[in-house]
Amino acid sequence: MMMILVVLSVLSPVLLTACADRGATPAGSETASATGPATPAVPQAVNGWREYPLRDGVISIKPAKWRTDTVEVPVAAGTGLEYKVTMAAGDTLVYNISFGALADPGAMLSEFHGHTEQVDGVGDLMFYSKTGGSPQSGAFTAPWSGIHGWYLKNDGLTDVVVTLELAGFYELSAQ
Repeated sequence: MMMILVVLSVLSPVLLTACADRGATPAGSETASATGPATPAVPQAVNGWREYPLRDGVISIKPAKWRTDTVEVPVAAGTGLEYKVTMAAGDTLVYNISFGALADPGAMLSEFHGHTEQVDGVGDLMFYSKTGGSPQSGAFTAPWSGIHGWYLKNDGLTDVVVTLELAGFYELSAQ
Protein backbone atom coordinates (compact mmCIF):
# COMPACT_ATOMS: atom_id res chain seq x y z
CA MET A 1 0.00 0.00 0.00
CA MET A 2 2.86 2.34 0.85
CA MET A 3 4.42 1.65 -2.57
CA ILE A 4 1.16 2.65 -4.30
CA LEU A 5 1.06 5.92 -2.36
CA VAL A 6 4.69 6.65 -3.25
CA VAL A 7 4.05 5.94 -6.95
CA LEU A 8 0.91 8.10 -6.93
CA SER A 9 2.68 10.96 -5.17
CA VAL A 10 5.41 10.86 -7.83
CA LEU A 11 3.06 10.47 -10.81
CA SER A 12 0.54 13.19 -9.87
CA PRO A 13 2.89 16.15 -10.43
CA VAL A 14 4.29 14.52 -13.58
CA LEU A 15 0.81 14.10 -15.05
CA LEU A 16 -0.23 17.63 -14.12
CA THR A 17 2.94 19.01 -15.68
CA ALA A 18 2.44 16.93 -18.83
CA CYS A 19 -1.13 18.17 -19.16
CA ALA A 20 -0.06 21.78 -18.60
CA ASP A 21 2.69 21.47 -21.21
CA ARG A 22 0.08 20.52 -23.80
CA GLY A 23 -2.28 23.33 -22.84
CA ALA A 24 -4.69 20.84 -21.25
CA THR A 25 -6.28 21.18 -17.87
CA PRO A 26 -7.95 18.56 -15.73
CA ALA A 27 -11.62 18.06 -16.53
CA GLY A 28 -13.95 20.22 -14.50
CA SER A 29 -11.54 23.14 -14.15
CA GLU A 30 -13.32 25.49 -16.50
CA THR A 31 -14.74 28.99 -16.31
CA ALA A 32 -17.69 30.37 -18.23
CA SER A 33 -17.04 33.08 -20.74
CA ALA A 34 -19.50 35.88 -21.46
CA THR A 35 -18.69 35.59 -25.16
CA GLY A 36 -19.07 31.85 -25.65
CA PRO A 37 -18.45 28.38 -24.29
CA ALA A 38 -16.48 27.65 -21.15
CA THR A 39 -12.72 28.11 -21.38
CA PRO A 40 -10.21 26.22 -19.26
CA ALA A 41 -9.17 28.08 -16.13
CA VAL A 42 -5.47 27.67 -15.46
CA PRO A 43 -4.60 28.50 -11.87
CA GLN A 44 -1.67 30.78 -11.16
CA ALA A 45 1.53 28.87 -10.31
CA VAL A 46 2.70 29.31 -6.72
CA ASN A 47 6.16 28.01 -5.85
CA GLY A 48 6.21 26.10 -9.12
CA TRP A 49 2.79 24.40 -8.73
CA ARG A 50 -0.64 25.09 -10.18
CA GLU A 51 -3.20 23.77 -7.69
CA TYR A 52 -6.51 22.63 -9.18
CA PRO A 53 -9.71 22.27 -7.16
CA LEU A 54 -10.80 18.74 -6.35
CA ARG A 55 -13.50 17.46 -8.73
CA ASP A 56 -16.50 15.43 -7.64
CA GLY A 57 -15.92 11.69 -7.94
CA VAL A 58 -12.13 11.79 -7.72
CA ILE A 59 -11.96 10.39 -4.20
CA SER A 60 -14.41 8.47 -2.07
CA ILE A 61 -13.47 8.07 1.58
CA LYS A 62 -15.22 5.30 3.49
CA PRO A 63 -15.60 4.71 7.23
CA ALA A 64 -14.54 1.05 6.95
CA LYS A 65 -11.74 -0.83 5.22
CA TRP A 66 -12.38 -2.41 1.83
CA ARG A 67 -12.87 -6.16 1.63
CA THR A 68 -11.34 -8.86 -0.51
CA ASP A 69 -12.72 -12.22 -1.58
CA THR A 70 -11.70 -15.04 -3.88
CA VAL A 71 -14.79 -16.95 -4.92
CA GLU A 72 -14.94 -20.18 -6.91
CA VAL A 73 -18.20 -20.53 -8.82
CA PRO A 74 -18.91 -23.99 -10.28
CA VAL A 75 -20.88 -23.80 -13.53
CA ALA A 76 -22.09 -27.21 -14.71
CA ALA A 77 -21.98 -28.11 -18.39
CA GLY A 78 -25.07 -26.88 -20.25
CA THR A 79 -26.20 -24.52 -17.46
CA GLY A 80 -26.13 -20.84 -16.55
CA LEU A 81 -26.25 -18.93 -13.28
CA GLU A 82 -25.67 -15.50 -11.77
CA TYR A 83 -23.09 -14.49 -9.21
CA LYS A 84 -23.92 -11.16 -7.57
CA VAL A 85 -22.59 -8.49 -5.27
CA THR A 86 -24.49 -5.55 -3.79
CA MET A 87 -22.94 -2.10 -4.09
CA ALA A 88 -23.90 1.48 -3.34
CA ALA A 89 -23.73 4.09 -6.10
CA GLY A 90 -20.18 5.37 -6.46
CA ASP A 91 -18.54 2.40 -4.72
CA THR A 92 -15.64 0.75 -6.52
CA LEU A 93 -14.79 -2.89 -7.18
CA VAL A 94 -11.51 -4.17 -8.60
CA TYR A 95 -11.92 -7.64 -10.08
CA ASN A 96 -10.32 -10.48 -11.99
CA ILE A 97 -12.38 -13.27 -13.54
CA SER A 98 -10.79 -16.46 -14.86
CA PHE A 99 -12.21 -19.70 -16.19
CA GLY A 100 -9.65 -22.41 -15.47
CA ALA A 101 -8.65 -24.74 -18.29
CA LEU A 102 -11.49 -24.46 -20.79
CA ALA A 103 -11.55 -26.92 -23.67
CA ASP A 104 -13.52 -24.35 -25.73
CA PRO A 105 -13.44 -20.74 -24.41
CA GLY A 106 -16.08 -19.85 -27.03
CA ALA A 107 -18.56 -22.13 -25.25
CA MET A 108 -18.46 -19.92 -22.13
CA LEU A 109 -20.49 -16.72 -21.84
CA SER A 110 -19.78 -14.08 -19.20
CA GLU A 111 -21.95 -10.95 -18.90
CA PHE A 112 -20.96 -8.43 -16.25
CA HIS A 113 -24.01 -6.28 -15.53
CA GLY A 114 -25.97 -4.43 -12.88
CA HIS A 115 -29.55 -3.59 -12.11
CA THR A 116 -31.71 -1.77 -9.64
CA GLU A 117 -34.74 -3.15 -7.86
CA GLN A 118 -37.89 -2.90 -9.94
CA VAL A 119 -40.50 -0.32 -8.91
CA ASP A 120 -43.97 -0.80 -10.39
CA GLY A 121 -42.52 -3.49 -12.66
CA VAL A 122 -39.68 -1.32 -14.05
CA GLY A 123 -35.99 -1.27 -13.15
CA ASP A 124 -32.72 -0.08 -14.64
CA LEU A 125 -30.25 -2.50 -16.27
CA MET A 126 -26.78 -1.89 -17.72
CA PHE A 127 -24.28 -4.34 -19.28
CA TYR A 128 -20.69 -3.44 -18.42
CA SER A 129 -18.91 -6.22 -20.30
CA LYS A 130 -19.89 -9.23 -22.40
CA THR A 131 -17.14 -11.76 -23.02
CA GLY A 132 -16.50 -15.42 -23.60
CA GLY A 133 -14.16 -17.57 -21.56
CA SER A 134 -11.18 -15.20 -21.65
CA PRO A 135 -9.82 -13.88 -18.37
CA GLN A 136 -10.60 -10.24 -17.63
CA SER A 137 -9.38 -7.75 -15.03
CA GLY A 138 -10.87 -4.36 -14.36
CA ALA A 139 -11.97 -1.63 -12.02
CA PHE A 140 -15.66 -0.81 -11.80
CA THR A 141 -17.55 2.07 -10.17
CA ALA A 142 -21.24 1.36 -9.55
CA PRO A 143 -23.49 3.77 -11.48
CA TRP A 144 -26.31 3.15 -9.01
CA SER A 145 -27.10 1.28 -5.82
CA GLY A 146 -28.18 -2.28 -6.37
CA ILE A 147 -27.11 -5.66 -7.67
CA HIS A 148 -24.00 -6.00 -9.85
CA GLY A 149 -22.49 -9.25 -11.01
CA TRP A 150 -21.90 -11.87 -13.63
CA TYR A 151 -24.24 -14.08 -15.60
CA LEU A 152 -22.20 -17.18 -16.44
CA LYS A 153 -23.39 -19.69 -19.06
CA ASN A 154 -21.46 -22.85 -19.85
CA ASP A 155 -22.45 -24.25 -23.25
CA GLY A 156 -19.50 -26.65 -23.09
CA LEU A 157 -19.52 -30.39 -22.47
CA THR A 158 -17.56 -30.26 -19.20
CA ASP A 159 -18.08 -28.45 -15.91
CA VAL A 160 -16.17 -25.19 -15.36
CA VAL A 161 -15.02 -23.50 -12.17
CA VAL A 162 -15.01 -19.72 -12.58
CA THR A 163 -12.71 -17.85 -10.18
CA LEU A 164 -13.60 -14.30 -9.14
CA GLU A 165 -10.98 -12.27 -7.28
CA LEU A 166 -12.66 -9.21 -5.78
CA ALA A 167 -11.50 -6.18 -3.79
CA GLY A 168 -13.35 -3.03 -2.88
CA PHE A 169 -16.58 -1.85 -1.31
CA TYR A 170 -19.36 -4.40 -1.85
CA GLU A 171 -21.29 -7.12 -0.09
CA LEU A 172 -21.59 -10.66 -1.40
CA SER A 173 -25.21 -11.41 -2.30
CA ALA A 174 -27.07 -14.55 -1.33
CA GLN A 175 -27.15 -16.82 -4.35
